[in-house]
Amino acid sequence: MAEQTEEQRAAALAEQARGEQVEQAMRDAGQADSTPVQDDYFAFDQTERVFLPDGTSYVDIKILNEGARRKYLNSVNREVKLQKATGDAVMQLATGDERKAILESSICGWNLMRQGAPLQFTPATLREFLDRANPKLIDIIEKEVRALNPWLAGDVTIEDIDKQIEELTELRAQKLREEEGNAS
Repeated sequence: MAEQTEEQRAAALAEQARGEQVEQAMRDAGQADSTPVQDDYFAFDQTERVFLPDGTSYVDIKILNEGARRKYLNSVNREVKLQKATGDAVMQLATGDERKAILESSICGWNLMRQGAPLQFTPATLREFLDRANPKLIDIIEKEVRALNPWLAGDVTIEDIDKQIEELTELRAQKLREEEGNAS
């Protein structure tokens, strides 16, 4: 880059001073000193990199936009069945499937090796990674995915948690009674 002459530096300083004077005059007159810029609400692609324990391998995860969120929620929609005889509601919880669905929705790239060669990121290799990887690695990734997508737990209240604890306590007591019945 060429050196600025003394004259060019003086001109640049004078221009900067004029700009500052104009901005101050606008503020003194109660006018905005900047023009508002409208946000682009369609540009919601944000990814984070999660480094794995070796410090070199990583997985890229994304914050889910509304479309990806809806796809994920639809994939984990649980069916509730009412038993006519007892009036009980039965809901099957597949927490493993829920975990896999959120990871499949969020992982968007990686730097992983298999047998000394880079592993290409594809939906098939992602599914294989989620099935074959060490659960401790998946725990690291899942924790970051949930941190980036706080809406995953956003609707849960303390009352909901307490109710779930109560239901699980009742279920545990029922299971204990069943096991005691089977033992005799």
